[in-house]
Amino acid sequence: GNPAAQIGYDCDGNEIVVLQIGDRHAGGKVFQINEDGTGLVADLQDLGPMNWYESLDAAYDATSQGYDDWYLPSLEELQLMYTTIGQGGPAGNIGGFENNWYWSSSEGINFYAWYVYFNNGTTYYYYKLNSGRVRVIRAF
Repeated sequence: GNPAAQIGYDCDGNEIVVLQIGDRHAGGKVFQINEDGTGLVADLQDLGPMNWYESLDAAYDATSQGYDDWYLPSLEELQLMYTTIGQGGPAGNIGGFENNWYWSSSEGINFYAWYVYFNNGTTYYYYKLNSGRVRVIRAF
């Protein structure tokens, strides 16, 4: 005896939200959406320039937008950020990234880790004590 759900709403009357890349959601900008509706968001701002070791600590301690489960992206996640919401994305730099190097959590050999240059998407591994930008991410 219940009426059918209206278009855009579930049977309980809740609006069905369809996320898109670049939407603001769960404390950040959406840059990955999985088939099951989960995904990844990048924080709305950088944590600043720091060396790789400091970036790991800063990511672990981050509490941006009321969330405390932020982490430093892997090289692959950082590249995806560049090609979706960064300078390499179809809509341009909607994530507000600087034209600078951003650290990933991916380590290279010995005292090196990978980062991505957000001016052109170049990847390179560099000495962990050098400075780079940090943008944390979280899953939703």
